[in-house]
Amino acid sequence: MAKQFSAAPNDLRFGLNLRLKLLYRQSGLHNDLLEVASLTTARFEAEATRFRTRQNAMLVASGLVLLAEALFIFRPAQHSVLSSMKSMREKTNDLRASQKKLKTVNAQLEHMVRHDPLTGLPNRKSLIEHLDYIITDQRTNEWSLLLVGLDGFKSINDTIGHDYGDALLIAVSRALQKCVDFEHLVAHVGGDEFVLISDERSQYLIQRIMASLQEPFEIEGRRVPINASIGHLLIGDSVRQTHDILADAEIALQFAKNIGGNRAQAFTQDLRDELGTMQQLQLDLTDAIRNGEIEPWFQPQVRLSDGRLHGAEVLVRWRHPTRGLLTPDIFLPAAERAALMVDLDHVVWKSAMDLARDWQDANLWRPIISLNAAPETISDPYLIERFLRSLQLSGLEADQVIVEVLETTLINGKDDLASINIDSLADCGIALELDDFGTGYASLSKLTQLPLAGIKLDRSLISSLPDHAADSVVRAILALAAELGLHVIAEGIEKSAQAAHLNERGCSVGQGYGFGRPMPAKEFTAWLAANATTKLKVEPEIARIG
Repeated sequence: MAKQFSAAPNDLRFGLNLRLKLLYRQSGLHNDLLEVASLTTARFEAEATRFRTRQNAMLVASGLVLLAEALFIFRPAQHSVLSSMKSMREKTNDLRASQKKLKTVNAQLEHMVRHDPLTGLPNRKSLIEHLDYIITDQRTNEWSLLLVGLDGFKSINDTIGHDYGDALLIAVSRALQKCVDFEHLVAHVGGDEFVLISDERSQYLIQRIMASLQEPFEIEGRRVPINASIGHLLIGDSVRQTHDILADAEIALQFAKNIGGNRAQAFTQDLRDELGTMQQLQLDLTDAIRNGEIEPWFQPQVRLSDGRLHGAEVLVRWRHPTRGLLTPDIFLPAAERAALMVDLDHVVWKSAMDLARDWQDANLWRPIISLNAAPETISDPYLIERFLRSLQLSGLEADQVIVEVLETTLINGKDDLASINIDSLADCGIALELDDFGTGYASLSKLTQLPLAGIKLDRSLISSLPDHAADSVVRAILALAAELGLHVIAEGIEKSAQAAHLNERGCSVGQGYGFGRPMPAKEFTAWLAANATTKLKVEPEIARIG
């Protein structure tokens, strides 16, 4: 009996799959599919290979790009960054150096603001700050303030030159620093003025200052003398502000200069009025020169050998419209302060020359007049031109005029204007005499270096004659003058014994109140009419008028 087969659902699927596989294989489709799969796999692998090749190429290209960027972009950028960092470090160092230099420059500027560039001393700004501190500091006691001004410093600048003047200021500043303790102040406040502040008493400081300036300074091989005037006061003796203190010291200094210089003057309230008078004189003097108030006066000079009239010295007086007749000691300091000495000299000279020509025309006398020349006048660049014009207009001959120069004028050298003018005057036939010989600092060598015709013995050497000590000095000077071929005029003769003694010693000409006092032109004209041709004798009782 045949066995019957009964298939379950799973069995049916299995059978179907089996039949399909059999059919698939029998039909050859299997091989075709395998071939397609093989081709597909090969194609995929080829594509994958090509992709990997392209990918590798892209990676290589990217690497090359990165390398190029590194070489041409990033490395220069890195170099630029490093260079910038280095530059920043250098600039930082430069900035630090500049800051250091700036601090140094600031310190130097601060020093320059408060110190005088020539002497190195504190200047007026430092002085004012120092005074302000002293005034406001309640703990401080009285301080001495001394304002020191050099006498005749302008003349030194004019005759020797500003280089010597600057060197002299430096030398004086060093000398003044030695006069006070280290902690005290010495300031150069401008020109020829210095200020010293110390807690020491003024009188001791003044003594040291005067002693420090007693000997001439050695400036480039030249001995340069200088004197000083001092105005002084106490800080703390009254309630005053800084500008008042300095103004008061200036008043005291000007008063010391006006009464002759080379001295100290304490400030007092009375000095204010006197200084005001001096300032008014300066203003009036300008008008006086223009308005003919300046007069030449004449004092006779006599030959000691025979008593005959030799010549006359021309002196100056001021006939003030309200104050009356003023003598040189009153107004010459004002003329110096107002820089009017040159004009004053020329006005006196021209008037004197014109009067001398009048006397000559009247047959009273063939005059020989001696004209005083201030150092400022001798250094005037227009001296020769103005002098010769006045001489020509007067009609006098060159041998009728003598120019007297001061010893202080002769501290100059051969190349400065004063010496050039002196040589030019001599070349024009004008005789030159050295005035007040024996009182200044002119070295004996100057007597041979300059074209001098004579010297005038100062009255201080004559007043004590025939005292033995004074006689020794006078004899030595007369012997030297004779050796050099210079004539000698003695000033200040008041006694017949003095005239006789000088005549015996070889002095050629005498002048003084014993022979005749200074006289205005009208009076001297009358004196000439009575005495020009007579033998003159010393008259000791002649009054000292004018």
